[in-house]
Amino acid sequence: MRKVFLMVAAAAAMLIATGFTACKPNSTPKEIDIYVSGSERNGTKVVAKVWKNGKELYDLTDGSKSAVANSVFVVGGDVYTAGYEDNGTHWVAKVWKNDNELYELTDGSKSGEANSLFVADDKVYTAGYDGTVAKLWKNKSATDLTDGLYKAEARSVFVAGSNVYTAGYVHNGTNFVAKVWRNSKELFALTSNSGNANSVFVVGEDVYTAGWEYNGTHNVAKVWKNKKAIFQTDGTKNTIARSVYVVGDDIYVAGEEESAAKVWKNKEELYELAGKGEALSIVVHNGDVYVAGREGDGSNNIAKVWKNGKELYTLADKGGAYSIFIVER
Repeated sequence: MRKVFLMVAAAAAMLIATGFTACKPNSTPKEIDIYVSGSERNGTKVVAKVWKNGKELYDLTDGSKSAVANSVFVVGGDVYTAGYEDNGTHWVAKVWKNDNELYELTDGSKSGEANSLFVADDKVYTAGYDGTVAKLWKNKSATDLTDGLYKAEARSVFVAGSNVYTAGYVHNGTNFVAKVWRNSKELFALTSNSGNANSVFVVGEDVYTAGWEYNGTHNVAKVWKNKKAIFQTDGTKNTIARSVYVVGDDIYVAGEEESAAKVWKNKEELYELAGKGEALSIVVHNGDVYVAGREGDGSNNIAKVWKNGKELYTLADKGGAYSIFIVER
């Protein structure tokens, strides 16, 4: 059998949340390697980075210009990362393979980001934006998801069989509308009030999307199954769902409530990871819940990984951990 890849995204805009696991079927559980992408501040600039098992694996950029690695995916021993680098005027969307730049997806004439990526059948699918246009790239070939009239962004991508799902938002002239596309065609408009879709995860024929919708007073964290909301917070506090991961009948969500980084399982709070922070990417492997994000210490953001609600790694004292991917050895 082929390896099975599961994704959350998570992937975002700067805080895109994308989480993955790669498992070898027909084998007993083995030791794992934990890959995380993100950034670390280096004086006045931000360096795009990848860590493996809590240790720095790659500096993707040299620190002369600020850059962020939003999403990581590992296949066949190769590490793919999506993000952006400042060209002095605008952000340029980029993809790296291992520690080398693979693609420059936007020309730098306007700001663009690569927010999420998924590798399937030797093809690299990347979700992001260029200027006001939400984009999906297959390798380096771009497809416009929106017409560019209003601001739009693709924040998460998931490949299931022959179908490519993308989640994000489009401004309609009045509100931001959370949307899901399948094969570059709109599949669902999820919100009637202002909202956003941060993460998409597909199981069989069911499409799970995490994000938020404004209720007139607060942002309400939500998870939709296809077009129906199946989880939402009570609406009394500002809450955002950043990343969703589905295992059997269990739905895991990472995000934040007010300033606290949190994880929910099946509509109930499972962990509060930090009183001040953001839970940006979640993956579940052999019953263990791994989350990448950042915790505030009053003056800086600290890049961290948590396992089952407890800190596993501190990756950078000034930075963020935006995406997590687990591979069995």
